[in-house]
Amino acid sequence: MIDAYDVLNLSFDADEEEIKKAYRRMSLQHHPDKVRASGSSCEEANAKFNEIKIARDILVDPDRRKIHDTFGIDLGEEKPELEVWTIGVGSMLSPMGTFALKTFVMRAVIWTMGWRYIGYLVLLLGMVVAVLYAIDFKFREVKVRSQDGLPYVIGAGIAVGVVAIVWIWQLLADAAGIFYLASEVVDLALFVENWKIGLGAAITSFFVAWLVRGWWFWIIVLQVALVVVVLIAVSMASELVRLWIENVKTQHGDKLKDWRLRMRKQRKTLQDEVAELKNKMQDCERVGNGYAVDNTARRPVR
Repeated sequence: MIDAYDVLNLSFDADEEEIKKAYRRMSLQHHPDKVRASGSSCEEANAKFNEIKIARDILVDPDRRKIHDTFGIDLGEEKPELEVWTIGVGSMLSPMGTFALKTFVMRAVIWTMGWRYIGYLVLLLGMVVAVLYAIDFKFREVKVRSQDGLPYVIGAGIAVGVVAIVWIWQLLADAAGIFYLASEVVDLALFVENWKIGLGAAITSFFVAWLVRGWWFWIIVLQVALVVVVLIAVSMASELVRLWIENVKTQHGDKLKDWRLRMRKQRKTLQDEVAELKNKMQDCERVGNGYAVDNTARRPVR
């Protein structure tokens, strides 16, 4: 943690031009190449030069400078309100939005596959893929039986399976969709490795599918509404953080500035006292050395 104003030796009201001039002066004075030529430590020179650069970056960015002036520390390049937004989106909004989207896609697939002509088309495509797989068809150096062609075969098989399930029993298709959504929340490997848990999940999926028959439209509407509510909540939280920072700066910014001025004066006083003590110690050393030389010159030769 650094005080950007002290690093660049600036007043707390310095404008952008003063900041740039101070940075140029300090960076030339403490440039690693120049300090290295004088025989000083390279690590200390690099650390000092980086400190000067960070101080400049803080003060030329209005938002970072506001945080620095409000709390006396630097929180980085990203604004606090944006960090709150990022956390809210990553931890709440994105998972809920993704789940709502998967629910919509699942219902859209089941609804689409219920159309006879679309189902016939999918079955026809499945048969074509099966024939191509049987003859190991090759297209642009890619064989159907190769690792590159395997995903297409699996996709065609899944599509045909969905059509078959929808045509055989609608409730079975709904249960399969719910089982899929459950596997997105809970790791699918858990259902596969433990057959009891998998069987329980399958039975529960059937029960839920029977329970929510005819309610899928409203379920999707509810999920979308929840996503919108979370979006509004995250936006409000981000804006509240920004307003809170503004309020803190208004109420306590001047107090912090006065405290930093007092600390700067006290530090200057201590530095002057240290410099004065060093001078006195050097004077004492010179007097002591002179006394020793004088005694050596007066010592009788035997």
